[in-house]
Amino acid sequence: MGNDYDWYSEKNLQIATDGLRRAAKNWHDLSDRMGRVAALASRQVLGQSAFSVIIDGPLGSATASDLHSAYTKELEKLIGLFMEAVLQFDAMSNALKENADWYDDADAASAQNFDRIALGDWPN
Repeated sequence: MGNDYDWYSEKNLQIATDGLRRAAKNWHDLSDRMGRVAALASRQVLGQSAFSVIIDGPLGSATASDLHSAYTKELEKLIGLFMEAVLQFDAMSNALKENADWYDDADAASAQNFDRIALGDWPN
């Protein structure tokens, strides 16, 4: 019995780095999609005339100018969040790709060291 699964086999390492690269592509694709969302949102501008209602309620009155100002602030906040998502999703994609490369490089370096050890040429 015991744990006889070979976690460090070449097949498992290859699958792990392939999975990291697929995840990186997914994050990159999400970044592209959020870029399109941000672009579309930035074109969804309503003029002040769209808010030609005066609200008089228990908390006071709100004019078209007040409503338009609130709308503009919220829209700018949303567009900023969408653009930040583009940056963060790209950063996640890049980090995953770098990690996959580091795993591959470390695996190759380890293999070279083991070959040198087998030849008696280590740690020279």
